[in-house]
Amino acid sequence: MSLSAIHWYLRYQALSLDKELLAQYASYEIAGAEKRPVQIKIPWFVDVAISQQILIDNQWTIAEKEASYLANSARLGEAGNIIIYGHNTRQILGNIRALKGNEIITLTSAEGKEYLYQVSEIAEVDPNQTKYLLPTEEEVLTLYTCSGFMDQKRFIVRAKPI
Repeated sequence: MSLSAIHWYLRYQALSLDKELLAQYASYEIAGAEKRPVQIKIPWFVDVAISQQILIDNQWTIAEKEASYLANSARLGEAGNIIIYGHNTRQILGNIRALKGNEIITLTSAEGKEYLYQVSEIAEVDPNQTKYLLPTEEEVLTLYTCSGFMDQKRFIVRAKPI
């Protein structure tokens, strides 16, 4: 297998989930379109549109030129884990790997309201470490992209509303 084929495989397998985690997200209703994020801004790091994505055949769909919002995750301003993920490119979410903590993230909803979050946790994990993707009881924002050699790791940023 060539290196590019291995990289493609690892990049797109980055967003597959185990059956138990999929079952938890399958129970969420896709509703509240006005509270879905459509733009993410982190000064100096990220300013990109967000498209709504879903689970298909046990895989998260992913936008090629935007960040992706898992429609089955929580909505802005509500309790739960809001999951935004995207490719590890400068134009999408690759720059989150330079965050150090306490940065302010602004999400704009479909209705035009801004929601502010402050980075509280940063981690680089193996693909099978999915604890950051689990539903939560409190509102939390989770950003997710690939990292490491040939995208073999996952870079996670957690933020709390302010």
